[in-house]
Amino acid sequence: MKIKVGEGMEIRHFVTFKKVIEFGSFTQAAEHLGYTQSTVTSHIQALEQQIGAPLFERMGRKVMLTDVGKKMVPYTQEILDTYSKIESIASEEKDVRGELKIAAPESLTVYRLEPILREYRKKFPHVSISLSNATCGDNKKALLNGSADIAFFMMPQLQDLDLITHSLLDEPIVLVGSPDCSLGILDKSCENQKISECFITNEKECSYRTMFEEYLRDRGIVPSYTMELWSIEAMKRCVMSGLGIACLPLITVKDEIKEGRLKIISCEGGFKQIFSQVAYHKNKWISPALSMFIDITMKHAKDWSCEITR
Repeated sequence: MKIKVGEGMEIRHFVTFKKVIEFGSFTQAAEHLGYTQSTVTSHIQALEQQIGAPLFERMGRKVMLTDVGKKMVPYTQEILDTYSKIESIASEEKDVRGELKIAAPESLTVYRLEPILREYRKKFPHVSISLSNATCGDNKKALLNGSADIAFFMMPQLQDLDLITHSLLDEPIVLVGSPDCSLGILDKSCENQKISECFITNEKECSYRTMFEEYLRDRGIVPSYTMELWSIEAMKRCVMSGLGIACLPLITVKDEIKEGRLKIISCEGGFKQIFSQVAYHKNKWISPALSMFIDITMKHAKDWSCEITR
């Protein structure tokens, strides 16, 4: 079925437009959609002819939105949301269909989301789920530009008037070292000093990395060097082997602490509060697929805990 939006415009043209924005490339958008590149080009040209202005600037293999293209983005999202509403008319809960795009940081994906996704997948097998992992900053951008329907965060309380945010749990952040590590690494005697320990960390825009770096900077404490790794699991293994210290959410290290493979290092004054949160755009249409996911998330979050049971 072809739904005409205007003479020469079709829903698939807007879908293609959105995918070119997401991938920054006609070629990659074509691969994702299962089209030839010439088909993608013809879809964009059809929109440009109707609007009377170019939507993209071609810069080598990459494309960038023109000013007119940028103005098209929110209208495109409205059109696609409306189309999704039409498709969902009279659908029953047991037959929820559609696509759900989720963005989350690694910490919540690995240590919180698995039971949520398992229950959701079991109840709604006809919903296509895509899950992307990135920093909280990138996940916020994904919500604002429409490339994610819902996003999880682990950061200080999110304040953005364009987002509807639910705080799920206060997630303690701890500094951990190997079992042989000294507990006095960051006591008052270390202020305005360079310490011998290596700071093992993840990507630069991670919220709790930023928080710990501010903590050190406020006290004039300088690690001997920084080791930047690609995953929490890699960080934990390096810390357990005695290569350095790491600042991580308690949920990610509580099993190793309980088993004596890691230990918490006390930090004078403690850290800022970090919360696990879930959010979606205030103008986002809450489809049946998204509504059910929010309900299941909130139900599971009530049972979340950070306690280390002995």
